[in-house]
Formats: sequence, structure tokens, C-alpha cells
Amino acid sequence: MSGPSKEQLAAWVADTRRVRFERRNWPVVRWLAALFVALLMAGLAASLLDYPPALAVACWATAAIAGTAMLVWFFDPRRFKPRPPGKF
Repeated sequence: MSGPSKEQLAAWVADTRRVRFERRNWPVVRWLAALFVALLMAGLAASLLDYPPALAVACWATAAIAGTAMLVWFFDPRRFKPRPPGKF
């Protein structure tokens, strides 16, 4: 069994180039991911260092909100940047 022909591969590449979006808005996603991880670590530290349990719960709840916002921002198609016409 052989692989795709050169014509099939060229058609696939041409279809791939026609994708309407280039990339996500990475700076916001990275910032939200960093906030998410920092809040998880702060909650873990508060839990392990015998701070009031409410502080750990507040950190974890805020991390859950930041993680949800990150995923919503990441998967929202309106947040994609349009691809210039001639760029692969």
C-alpha cells in the first residue's frame, strides 16, 4: 500500500493554506495560564503551611475562574487573528 500521491498531497497543502485564522492571541492565554498556575501553587502553599483553610479555598476558586477564562479565551474563534492572503 502506497502513500498519497503528489497531487493529493498538493491538494491537501492548498486546503491547509486556506485556513482563515493564523493563531490565537497567545499573550493573553499565557498570562491567564501563569495566573492559573500561580494561584494553584499559592493554594497548595496555604494548605501545606497551615494557613486558614479559607485562604486555600479562595486561591483554588480563583484559579478555577482563571482556568475557565483561559479556556474560553483559547477556544473562542473570535480571538483568532486573520491570516494574510499570501502567507502559508
